[in-house]
Amino acid sequence: EGGDHAIRRTMQALTNPKALDAHMLDSSYVEGFMPSQKDISVFNAISKPATEFTHALRWYNHIASLSAAKVAMLPGTLVSLEAAPAAPSPAPAPAAPPTPASEGKKKEKKEKPPKEPKEKKVDAPAPAPADSAEDKAAKEAKEAAKAREKLVKQVVKEGGKKGVEIEGASDMGGLDFFCTTIESPDGDVELLQMSMTAMNAMPEEGAEERKGCSGHVGKMIFSAGVKQLAIVSYVPSDKADKVDITEWTESVVGAVGGKVTKPVTEAESPLGGKVMEAVVEANADLGKFPLKDKDSAMAAAFAFLRSKGAFPEDNDDDDDDVAFGDDAFEEMGF
Repeated sequence: EGGDHAIRRTMQALTNPKALDAHMLDSSYVEGFMPSQKDISVFNAISKPATEFTHALRWYNHIASLSAAKVAMLPGTLVSLEAAPAAPSPAPAPAAPPTPASEGKKKEKKEKPPKEPKEKKVDAPAPAPADSAEDKAAKEAKEAAKAREKLVKQVVKEGGKKGVEIEGASDMGGLDFFCTTIESPDGDVELLQMSMTAMNAMPEEGAEERKGCSGHVGKMIFSAGVKQLAIVSYVPSDKADKVDITEWTESVVGAVGGKVTKPVTEAESPLGGKVMEAVVEANADLGKFPLKDKDSAMAAAFAFLRSKGAFPEDNDDDDDDVAFGDDAFEEMGF
């Protein structure tokens, strides 16, 4: 927490144009050698630097030139900083005192009656100048950053809620593994991974609403967008002997003609484990549509789990069996 405050203080300091100019004298970005959400955080809190701040202006114009799509994919977390105060205008110079000679002349002149003040003519305000290409790019970058921040919150919220639902399903049915869909990422693998992290998170003490809580359950989650189907799989450490995550993921990907985009890595989960990422690209000419592939991929995921004895067999003859799958939550009363 102390480190986060220190980083915020550093970024807040850079909203001062002099401090930003001095920092950019030997740096290209707020931190490191690549742009990040820290640059966008400072950018959003300042106006365009004056021409005297050469290095700060160079950085500002570069960040403003980034496309909305590029800004949305920058690493890090966007931080809301206080807007930098406007520089005070210089005080007007005092009028020069009258010379003794002029004072004498003034005394010789007769005093004239004061003139009635004339009404000042108020000019109509000049039309606002059209936004330049740089201004438009800067505006688009700020809007994209705000939209991304809002979407991330929505993704995390949906993941946390689904995690609690999976926890309930696990308690009721004794499940060790589960498969479901997450809608808000809209086929974005990075956002879907954020949902998985939220599903595995431990609940916050004193929070009004429980979130996450399902890090003990192995999962494969799906998100169908227009261009692709995103897939993220997770197997906790204590269940790795039961289901091999690489074998599980490659089996599902092979069944729907997809590809692994990120091999096995450490999961961001309090219980440890591994995660993998994959996508299935849409191709209308080949009859491949993300929504259709989602159903096929989920069926293949459940079939693999059943082959390993990691998921209950589907028995339609027994009405007392709990229903599992994407519609299980509604049938369980969630």
